This record gives sequence, C-alpha cells and structure tokens, in this order.
Amino acid sequence: MATKIKLPADAYTVGLIYIKPLEMNAITVMLDERHESVPLRLGDDNEYMLGRIGVHNVAVAGPPRGAQGKAAIADVVGRIRLTFKNIRVGLLVGIGGGVPHFPKHDVRLGDVVVGAPEVGPSVVQYDLGKQLPNGIEVTRSLNKPPALLLRVVDKVDNQYKMAEEADKDLFTTHLQRFAKLPRMKDQYKRPFLPDQLFLASYSHEDGTQCTSHDRRYEVERPDRDPADEIRVHYSTILSGDLVMKSGEIRDQLSTKFHNALCFEMEAAGLMDVFPCLVVRGICDYSDSHKNKDWQEYAAATAASYAREIILTMTERAEEGLKDPVKGEYE
Repeated sequence: MATKIKLPADAYTVGLIYIKPLEMNAITVMLDERHESVPLRLGDDNEYMLGRIGVHNVAVAGPPRGAQGKAAIADVVGRIRLTFKNIRVGLLVGIGGGVPHFPKHDVRLGDVVVGAPEVGPSVVQYDLGKQLPNGIEVTRSLNKPPALLLRVVDKVDNQYKMAEEADKDLFTTHLQRFAKLPRMKDQYKRPFLPDQLFLASYSHEDGTQCTSHDRRYEVERPDRDPADEIRVHYSTILSGDLVMKSGEIRDQLSTKFHNALCFEMEAAGLMDVFPCLVVRGICDYSDSHKNKDWQEYAAATAASYAREIILTMTERAEEGLKDPVKGEYE
C-alpha cells in the first residue's frame, strides 16, 4: 500500500461535511489522494479524513454514527477551525427529499438540488419563528453560501449545460469512480427500481410495496433522454427537525417558501456558524412513500457535483505559502 502524504493543518482550505456514513463513503470516493491525519487542537473532538481534490486539500468531517439534525452538525462545524484555520469554504454534501413541481420543476430521484437560487434565500429553517393561526411565520434569515462558491456554481452550471456528449458530463465522469471499488460499485449505482411519483393526496398503503400501488394515483412523467438522466436544480432548501413524510404539507411549505425543491434536517444548523454550499442528492419525494432504496445513489450524485465544484474552483494561496497544495511556506 502506498505511503500516505502528510501535510500541515494549514494546507487544508475546504471543508466537506456529511451526516450519514453512506454520505461519507460517497465523498471519500471523490478524493484524488488520501492524506495522513494531523495533530488536532485541544477541544477539537472531530475525526477527519484528509485528502486532495484537484489542487485543493480538503478535510472531511461529520457527526458520530446515528447522530443527525441541527444540533449534531453545529457541534461538528463549530470545531473545525480550531485545527484547520485556513479552511475558507465548506460544502454540506448528502441526501435530501425532493419536491416534484412537475412539469415546471421536474425533480426526480438521483437529481441534485443545490441551495443557490437566483431569487430568495439559500436555506430556510421552516420550523423556527412565530406560530400564528395560519401557520409558522419565519422571523429569521440564515447566511447565504460564500460568494466565492456562488461564483463557482455559475461556472459549473455553464460547463454542465455546454457538455456535448453524455459520457463527458460531470456525473458520468465522476460516478465512474465507484466502478473501481468492488465493495461499493453495486451499492452506489443507479437502482433498477422504478422512479415512482404519486399524487400528494395519496398516502402509502401500509404493508405494501410502492410497485403494487394503484397506477391511477401515479403521476405520469415522460422518460428522460439518457443524456439528461441526472439534472441539477438551483433552489431554496427547507431545513427542519422533522422528517417530512406528507406530500400535501410538503407542497404547502414549498409554495410558501419560494417554491423550494428540497427538504433536509441539517443545513440550518451550520449556515450561520460555518457558511456552506448545500448540495443534496434526491433520494425520495418527502412523502409517505419514502424509503431508503435510492439513498446511496443520491449520495453519489451529490458527491459528484461537489467534486466538480472543487475541481472548478480556482486555487488561492495564503500569504507566505510557497506551495499551497503541500502547505509549504516560504
């Protein structure tokens, strides 16, 4: 086995944050090389996986297995800069529930939703504010992603749209990395299960498989061109402590908050502490038909997009650094 590179903590400039182990696995597949650990500062109880993507050294961190929600993620990101003082930008990368506003916003399983809308907030904590007779009035806004990352988002979006061949787009290219790993290649590939979307008013029938539901309640959507199988959507992301499993409430909240296209549970816990770009692969439709069949694939598409963001971001050297990648000072 090749000897890992060891760099000083000051050489790391990007933080990649996950929640679930399946998200961690997908992120680390995207590393170009793995690095040895560095000594951590007193008070930094995180564990990191360190490595490089393109010209950027990255620190990958997340909460303990089984922990989730805003408190768990705030705990993690609050410690990162104790050790890694040069980390300037972060990405929260993982899975989320989609809001399928078909046909205007044709969100499907495996698509990626990025918290970078042209209009409206990037992340809304929809369950924090004043409880009024007609619902919750959100009274506090969260920080936006770093301006640098929003500029990179535009570059990636342009490259994605300009790709002339399906086998050269960012998802096809980066997802191929899983094929080299015998213990992950089948787990993280696109499921053979049908991508089924049901009417918001139709609840899951207990004790049954979705494939056995009455087809009258399924939303008919045209097949996608294989060259356009995975799409990227830029939208407000709704973050709260509850798992969203109601199609009707999902649609009501989405309409109230800028036609948001994704629900998740952690982003509100870090935007004000460690401003990030939130990248979510869609693994279900935030309704009662929620299951785990698409989680690994959705984590893989989110990690692929995050890799492209980091590859596209221009290298920036700290003052006095002779070699930013190696962390060597003049």
